[in-house]
Amino acid sequence: MATWRRDSRLTGSQRLVCAGLAGVLSLSLTAPLELATVLAQVGGARDRARGPWAVGLRVWRAEGPRALWKGNGVACLRLFPCSAVQLAAYRKFVMLFMDDLGHISQGRSILAGSLAGMVSTIVTYPTDLIKTRLIVQNMLEPSYKGILHAFSTIYQQEGFLALYRGVSLTVLGALPFSAGSLLVYMNLENIWNGPRDRFSVLQNFANMCLAAAVTQTLSFPFDTVKRKMQVRS
Repeated sequence: MATWRRDSRLTGSQRLVCAGLAGVLSLSLTAPLELATVLAQVGGARDRARGPWAVGLRVWRAEGPRALWKGNGVACLRLFPCSAVQLAAYRKFVMLFMDDLGHISQGRSILAGSLAGMVSTIVTYPTDLIKTRLIVQNMLEPSYKGILHAFSTIYQQEGFLALYRGVSLTVLGALPFSAGSLLVYMNLENIWNGPRDRFSVLQNFANMCLAAAVTQTLSFPFDTVKRKMQVRS
């Protein structure tokens, strides 16, 4: 069992800023991979057959190296409200799932995190759709000149609900994501042949990588369908 305690070393605002800055760095470093993956997801049979690496190389040659970071600006801006909503929602769910002694099981903690992530994703979903639209457009002949222009254009031409196109797939994708997290966590002791409280830093890092690989694989089909719905105008 785990106990929910507030870390007095950092304030809530400081934790939010640290998480946001770390997220901005990681997003910026992996933006070309994200772009290639999205284009492979929404592209035709040729792009899917060639794979994300070939797609990224095609974008580099056709639009220049800056094009590999298309949509990264809105992704970075989205992090801060998304992190704030997720943190607030996580605290609410933890309080809801705690027992009378203030304890919460690891399984319920994972469930609380998954639900909080779902809430934050739904609240900030329009920015995710705009990011996808910016990624798929040709940088040399753009349909959208920026984040605000994309938002206003989609709202005026397609309606408010268009900004939430594909959000149902996000909710459905959270189910295998949560199941994958629980599956990995419940089998950690068997994987390492030892108790969880004695895992080293390297083992914990490997656990996070394994959990991410399993959950992303399980939820990837939902993400692919969602991306296809997002680019449909």
